[in-house]
Amino acid sequence: MTNTHRKGRIVVLVLLILLLFPKELADQTFSSGPLQDDGGRQISLPPEINKVYATTEAGLFLIYALKPDAVLGWNRGLSPQLEFAIEPQYHHLPTLGTWDQEYQTAQVDLILDLKPDLILHYAPVDEANRHIANEIEKTMGTPVMLVDNSIQALPRSLQLVGRLLGKEPRGQALATYVENNLERISNFQRMQAGYGLIPVHLVSSHRVGYFDELLSLAGMEEMTVWDDQPPFPDFVLIMPHSVKDPYGVIEKDGHKRIYQIPTFPANWLEPGSIFGLLGLEWLLSIAHPTTYPVDLAETYQMFMEVFFQVNITPELLGWTLQRSGISY
Repeated sequence: MTNTHRKGRIVVLVLLILLLFPKELADQTFSSGPLQDDGGRQISLPPEINKVYATTEAGLFLIYALKPDAVLGWNRGLSPQLEFAIEPQYHHLPTLGTWDQEYQTAQVDLILDLKPDLILHYAPVDEANRHIANEIEKTMGTPVMLVDNSIQALPRSLQLVGRLLGKEPRGQALATYVENNLERISNFQRMQAGYGLIPVHLVSSHRVGYFDELLSLAGMEEMTVWDDQPPFPDFVLIMPHSVKDPYGVIEKDGHKRIYQIPTFPANWLEPGSIFGLLGLEWLLSIAHPTTYPVDLAETYQMFMEVFFQVNITPELLGWTLQRSGISY
């Protein structure tokens, strides 16, 4: 049996186990009356939900992982690397734009013409996003559900949206898969409780604090200021294409623990994305290369199989992890 076939059978076995012996997660009963979303807003669901517009790409990935046929369209044009992760029959769905705190590019008339049954606003639960959800609902005349996009809430969010889409078994299985991973990470972090936070410097176009949720869960903290003088951060994490020469300048400062943030097929550290689960595993793997009990390559392959039914070949695996797993 080849290694690829063996891993494929392992994935099937894992999903079967999760379906047959799922952990108990928070239950939420849907009724014909108003439903309360994660922001405490009252919404009325249609009897059946077949098509969903996701206001963000993170929400779109959540829907696609549960029920690809429910995806109404993409938030932006598919890049070649995203096309790799998406089944060909969905490549030519329309581009509908984004509607969140940073971007308001939603093609309202086009979305209305497509008649979504539900709009998913997968975002942080705060007053700003409650306001956005209300504004979208008023503009579209379609129920808008605000769902918590934090990594800690991901098991419940998968279960909830799975139920909404009539994919409760898959939602339960994915939720259990995530919860088991988060519990293993939490157990490992408890063993590191006596150590201080690991200082890291991020080279990206995002504001300081943008990646705080994942960094905190990995036992790291972002250095708010680094003027190329000691003390140096333990790690430098670079977002691809954020600078012309991501390594040369930093290497001249005598710093060698430099890593490129993985972005295939999407940014692993993007807040609120299911890919954050991979990002968390990656952060722990580079911070504790000899003690963290996870093989990042196998974790990556398993994640893509479980969530996207995509086989990561050894060649693609090496390309993805080349700069993200080896310091330069």
